Amino acid sequence: MFKSYYREKEIKVRLSEIGKTHPQLYNLLLEKIEFSKYHRFKKTIRQSIRKLLTMGIKEYIRDFLNKDVVNKINHPSNKKKILFIAGLTANIIGISLYLRKTGKYETILLIENPWLVGFFKQYFDTVYIYSSSYEVACLLIASHPYIVHVQGSLNYYFLGVLAKCLTNAIVVVGFIDPPSFEPSADNPAELSKKTKDTQLDCFSEEFLFKRCDGIILTMNTIIAGEKLRQRYNSNVPILEFPPYACDEFFREEEKYSQKNGKIYLVYGGVVASSDMPKEIFGAVQFIDIARSLTNQGLCYHIYLSPYFSPIQFGKLYADYIRLAAKTPHFAFKQGVPLDKAIGEFSKYDFGAMIHLTEGTTMNVFHFNTCISSKFFTYLSAGLPVIVSDNHGYISTLVKEYECGIVVGSKDINNLSEIVRQYDYEKLRTNVRRAREDFSMKKHIGRLVEFYGQACSKSTNSIYEEKA
Repeated sequence: MFKSYYREKEIKVRLSEIGKTHPQLYNLLLEKIEFSKYHRFKKTIRQSIRKLLTMGIKEYIRDFLNKDVVNKINHPSNKKKILFIAGLTANIIGISLYLRKTGKYETILLIENPWLVGFFKQYFDTVYIYSSSYEVACLLIASHPYIVHVQGSLNYYFLGVLAKCLTNAIVVVGFIDPPSFEPSADNPAELSKKTKDTQLDCFSEEFLFKRCDGIILTMNTIIAGEKLRQRYNSNVPILEFPPYACDEFFREEEKYSQKNGKIYLVYGGVVASSDMPKEIFGAVQFIDIARSLTNQGLCYHIYLSPYFSPIQFGKLYADYIRLAAKTPHFAFKQGVPLDKAIGEFSKYDFGAMIHLTEGTTMNVFHFNTCISSKFFTYLSAGLPVIVSDNHGYISTLVKEYECGIVVGSKDINNLSEIVRQYDYEKLRTNVRRAREDFSMKKHIGRLVEFYGQACSKSTNSIYEEKA
């Protein structure tokens, strides 16, 4: 009881400085951390059920009995400990894989999402599924890693704030979809109408650009990072470092098209049901695209993001499931881990990045500077990419490497004829060239150098960088 009381008190004391400089962030952050034992208990039970469903009872008990992750972080070692923290998404598999390959780093992952725990355990030295934000706060206070690398994402940027305030380690934060790039989120009057999670994200973004030791642009170009630095008058080091392709995952399986001569397109990623507001979610609604492509005789298959709960699959995507049941050339499938996804995708002819954005409130600048992770997944599967021209940066890369086809919204209804005009084998050859340039083995040194830069600029590190 007393131990719990003093933990809560220490967390509040360490966060109290934010109350002076960022009062709105402070108040929202205190709400986010479950100081209520009742709320923590409810969330812990929910997480326990999800872990049991995912891991099975034997693995769950083993994980429960070996959950002293703090000792693993703090145990003396000749390797530097990198503590990764994430919410639902973790596009950091390749980073962990290649840091471990150097023989100089040990990687530990704290993540809320339990659905891919078996996959994560293959590529991190230690994986722990946390039950609450309060638990993360306690782990941060007790841990002394070399670096804390937070993978920020919508609704989870506060984790970076917790890391910076509650640990003495160097803190770098990866940005997926910067919160202020969300429609109207950069307008104070409009932001006040947003949910508390969105407000917390935006206030966290400002804090992190002013206070953390490094920003990693996980899904945007350096241009986007510079814009945010200017907005916050920040001099934080930034690095453009998307989830590059990993040689270990490269696959090129026999094509479905070799069996029946049809052209197969695959999309893997975020999907919104068609009953959600088009102005907000239209860019990731694919019912109309599916109908158009299949009416042309093209086969179009969608794999949901593997980070999405499989329990909700049938409930939230009934419209896609119904369309798939009555449309022979269309399929809608649950997501699979990255390594399996690449193997499955390699059986298709093209990776699709086709998005209809007319009538949406999409942030054009964000879309133009976005580097979607599925681009690297398609390269890993040896697939030429069909990309909408509103994907500004990806379209530029596709044209530069001649590794796919760039289309406008008016081209979608004529895509079958357009595709047949290209030399497919030449496209595949160019894909292999592109994935060599965008391979993790080629770029991991830049991240290691960035970690060192963040350490040299910080006065908080408990480590001394050695030449």
